[in-house]
Amino acid sequence: MLKRIVVSILLTISFTPLYSQIVNIESLRSSVDSNGWHGFENFNITYTKNTKDLFELNNNFTAQYKQDKSTWLFLNTWNVSIAANEKLEQNLLFHARYDYRQNDWLTYEALAQYQQNRPLRIHDRVLSGGGTRFTLFEKPSRKGYLGTLILYEYENELGNDIERHDSRFSAYLSTYLAKKDKVQWSTTIYYQPRIDYWADFRTSLQTQLKLGIIKKLSFVSTLSMTYDAFPVQDEDIPHLTVKWVNGLALTF
Repeated sequence: MLKRIVVSILLTISFTPLYSQIVNIESLRSSVDSNGWHGFENFNITYTKNTKDLFELNNNFTAQYKQDKSTWLFLNTWNVSIAANEKLEQNLLFHARYDYRQNDWLTYEALAQYQQNRPLRIHDRVLSGGGTRFTLFEKPSRKGYLGTLILYEYENELGNDIERHDSRFSAYLSTYLAKKDKVQWSTTIYYQPRIDYWADFRTSLQTQLKLGIIKKLSFVSTLSMTYDAFPVQDEDIPHLTVKWVNGLALTF
């Protein structure tokens, strides 16, 4: 049972980079097709002493429950840095998603999400909505999916009184290619414009290359990029954020 519950523990790479505006849920879906619970929990505490005492707490939790045509996905990520009794950074994310697979090519989706991100000056962001997910192709060595959703978004900026209530269209394209266990490559692209003002959009790309070293051990390289045409009203917040992480993956 443990083998199915903990499908993969990534030793040095990040599962969901919270510095981005868009959360890549595609990378967190379990590949296990059997009914029941599957997922992982990763909690870390880091203590550093130099000019100050620094504590870092990190938690990544993903659980997926599948029952015939229905799938529930739950995600929680929390990162906080504390020095001299002061919070330097804090990121928090809760995500819940329900999928109902109507047939081989059509799946209905509904989601709810809550997010805080101090580095990007987001005090609160709430998302809810739903839509459809289309299976373009699905084989053991190659998979492709197209998703289209309508989302309601509430955002409260950190450090000012600005609030936003927007409706967004969300589309994503996800592909996966594999050559046995030696080479695996996956890419997901998101595009989220405001329905009433398409110049206000966010787009995100995450691509991952996994190279087998020996049995059950692989090298993983993940590149994530997010562009926000209208970030929060703070000149220090960039439109483009980039994260490139390399590490090892142990599967058992």
